[in-house]
Amino acid sequence: MRILIVEDEAIIALCIGLTLQEAGHEIMGPVACLDASLRLAERMVPDLALIDIGLDRGGSGIEVARALLKRWRVMSIYVSARSSRAHTSTNVAVGCLNKPFATQSLIGTVEVARALQQGNIPASLPEGLDLFHAPPRYAAD
Repeated sequence: MRILIVEDEAIIALCIGLTLQEAGHEIMGPVACLDASLRLAERMVPDLALIDIGLDRGGSGIEVARALLKRWRVMSIYVSARSSRAHTSTNVAVGCLNKPFATQSLIGTVEVARALQQGNIPASLPEGLDLFHAPPRYAAD
């Protein structure tokens, strides 16, 4: 999958990117704000966005998820320690992977996203992933 990483903590962004790249995914970013996220997505639309809720310069990952969904129907999953805040915006993301998380949970979260895009509901969820609801089909028809 082509995955956009929106994370303002450089070390966390690097770890997420390397882990997913080693798992065979194409990584976009990381970027740390709304504007950079949208510029990158305009060049090549991602299959999935993994988004921290609290971003650089006071930005909001919720706004990033909202813009990606509205413009390109990109599925987003929050990756955040602010899970209570994530639950206030379940209409623009499909779930939240709580920080800190294990490497296998990150990889499993991407597999859950892939299953959802294919119209399947996963039988189980990785530890730390809170799935908000079964989303509408995100992939292009």
